[in-house]
Order: sequence, then structure tokens, then C-alpha cells
Amino acid sequence: MNTSLFTEIVEKYFRLVIGKITEKFNDKKNEPVLLHKTMLTEEYSADLNWGSTELNHSIVAADVVSLDSSLPLKKRGKISNASGTIAKIGVKFRKSEKQITDINVMIARGADEATVASKVFDDTPKVVKSIDVRKEIMFQQALSTGLVLVTDASDDDSTNDGTGVRADFGYKSENKFKALVAPWGKKVARPLDDLRQMFDKANEDSNTIAHVYLTKKYFNAMRNSMQSKLLTATFENQVITSLSLLPVPSRKAFLEALEDEFGATFHIVDSVFKVENPDGTTTPVRPWEEANVIGVPAEIVGRLVYGTLAEETNPVSNVAYQKSGSHILVSKYSKTDPLEEFTAGQALCMPVIDGADGIYMLTADECTDGALVVTGEGLSDGTLSVAKTASSNALSIAYKGDLDELAFESDSDWCTLKYKDGVLTVKVAANSATSAPARTANVTITDGYNTVAIEVSQAANS
Repeated sequence: MNTSLFTEIVEKYFRLVIGKITEKFNDKKNEPVLLHKTMLTEEYSADLNWGSTELNHSIVAADVVSLDSSLPLKKRGKISNASGTIAKIGVKFRKSEKQITDINVMIARGADEATVASKVFDDTPKVVKSIDVRKEIMFQQALSTGLVLVTDASDDDSTNDGTGVRADFGYKSENKFKALVAPWGKKVARPLDDLRQMFDKANEDSNTIAHVYLTKKYFNAMRNSMQSKLLTATFENQVITSLSLLPVPSRKAFLEALEDEFGATFHIVDSVFKVENPDGTTTPVRPWEEANVIGVPAEIVGRLVYGTLAEETNPVSNVAYQKSGSHILVSKYSKTDPLEEFTAGQALCMPVIDGADGIYMLTADECTDGALVVTGEGLSDGTLSVAKTASSNALSIAYKGDLDELAFESDSDWCTLKYKDGVLTVKVAANSATSAPARTANVTITDGYNTVAIEVSQAANS
């Protein structure tokens, strides 16, 4: 490595440029807020090994996993137990010989120093921002799933063997819930009842859910539900003449109604980041596990644990270095054959989620078993066996939604249905014709999403 091709400008402005970039990226008023900057506190660790004291009390397992699987992380298979040091986050931008020549032409033509400096350092903000984005991707994965995938994102792909380390922060299975009746977005979904599962469990655990995070897609799915329309209308003291006439509430009104109902602040996560692939193309990434709704006790949920890079304590000669914040090391240098100027950044850090006991998760696109259950004498494995004589058979309906939403249908005239107060009466006429064979009727009970099919089997008149 050689010194920067623009040594005088680098020596004069590098420190000032990094200072301004760091100030800008930490300014919550002017920059889009990255969640990890407001929800994690920074903590230095001298030893960022997986077995270190600083990490061990929050990470219950660290496994080596394959990187050839798509999200969610929970579906990746385990290869072996992990050991070693957390891989660094790194990025590098290159100025080609043509770009270097263009800057030299600017200098030769007497361009002012500030203009030249802006060209020399135009990659520097991208370096710092890229590392911040990678930290944000890791954090959103961690908070929305309880897992984080740590990969070697350094600028040298030669050691990438297609594996990474998956850290498990120990979200409790008893604090994980699914939709009671139907996934959000379905007509019969009851998202407010689904949310109450989390809040009731937190109350039972003597915990508090102060903040809830969910994606824009599932916020809108919840907002469009009948429960949410009714909640907002009631909150705004609207006169309700017909449920069918209730409008979809505005985002602002619904957020206020939710906070009033649950006593928590709801946050909409709608982050999309572009990640550069090895071939130079970019892929949009939504790191938040889309259907997961997360309830936490406070805005601060953990730590950004960072360490000291080897290159910081063992700097390479001729390379110019500056620190952005506490742990991002930015460097500038050049190479020959071909002539190139580089701006690189690296950091040794990872988000750590603390206090898993107080974190609650709702998976809004999955439904619990038993949303609609039918039981009764003579009913077994979906078949109701009845005698050849006329009879009435009472079946009990257990439904986690509104019983009035259920529809009942029989495909045979000899089998009729009557429903009242959670009991379905299946009435069959006698199979009285001479030598009449056994016959069947198909009964369907549904809310439009959940369906129970029952075959009514009547004995032959032999």
C-alpha cells in the first residue's frame, strides 16, 4: 500500500471531514433514524470472543450456519458450535485511474481547494454510512427474531467459506404467540385480541410492554380490520350506526387509539436497505422479519458491543487513518498497477439484545391450532356416525372468534342443520327405504378462513 495520491488534502481535511460526517449521521433531526442508534447503548469489550463474559449472559447459543438459505434465520440449520472472534464489518470504495486523472485536471485548472477536497473525500460518507447500515440490518434481524447472523463482511472475500455465526438471544417460547383466529389481513382476523395475548402475558409476568414494533404491511393489515375500525371510532367518540359503514382509520388516529387502549407506543418499521453483492449488483433488503410484532419494556433493548481492530493498534505504514465515533476506522491509501485510490472502513462490533425475559413476540401471519374446534358424541376423525333411524345429534362449537361469523352448510336434504348458542344440531332423516345402502352427507363449518369438514355417515337399512 502507498500513501494517498492527494496527501496534502488528506492531511489537511481528513480529520475534519470525518468529524462532520459523524456529527451528521448522529443528528437525529437531519438523518433518517437508524433504530440501533436509539435503542442500543455502546459498550466496549476487550475480548469479543463468543465465550467472553461481556456477551455470554445474553447469548444462549452461537452456531455456525450455512449462508445459502434465505431468511428467516430460525430456518437455517446448525452446522456446529461456534467459537472464535466476531468477524469485522468492512467496506471499501475505489477511485479508478480515470477518476484520479479528473481530480488532477481540476487541480491543474486552479479549482478551489474545497471543490477538490469534496471529490477526494466523496467516498468517505458512503464508507461510514455503509457500516452503519450493516449494523442496522443486524440489529433489526436480532430484535425481530431473537437471532442475528454475523458474517465476515470485510473487504476481502478470499476467506468467505459460505458460513456465518448465528447468535441466539434466548427469546422465551412461552413469550411467543400466533394469531388466534386468522393471519392479519384476513377478514375474520382479530388483531387486537392477538396483541392482548402479549400484554396479558407481560402482566402475568409482572413485566410492562412500553413499546411495540411492527412493519408497515402488518400495521396496515391491523388498521383495516373491523376490530381496529371499531376501536378508533369509539376512541374518537363517533356515532356508530352500522359497522359496515365504518371507515379505515387514519394512521395518526389509529396510533393514538392503540396507545390509549394498550398503554404502549406503537412504532412502524419500514426500512429497506440496498446491499451490494460481490458482482457489484445491489439487492434490496428488509431486515425486519416482516410478520413479527415485538413488544419491549423500554426503548433501550441492549448494547452495541464493540472492540479494538487489529489495524488500529498495528497501523500499516503510509495509510492515513481516522476514527468515526467510537469504533469505525476509516483509512485512505493508494495502489499502483493499475493506479487506484481507496477509501476503506471497518469495525468490530455486534448488537446484543438484553433482557429476553421481558420481550414478547407475535407472529401475525401464522394461526394457532384449534381456532375452530367441533366435538360431540359419535364424532371421530371428522366422521359423525349415525344410526339408520331418524335422529338429532348435538355438536359443540368452540371458536376463538365471533360465533356469529360462522356459516354452516349440508350438501344433502336428508341431513339438516340448526345452530344456536354454540351448539350445532345435526338432524338426519331415517334411512328407511328397503335395502337402502349406507349413505353420507358432507357438513361444512367455516368462518371464511378456518374450516371444519364433517362426513355424516348413516348406516344402511339392511
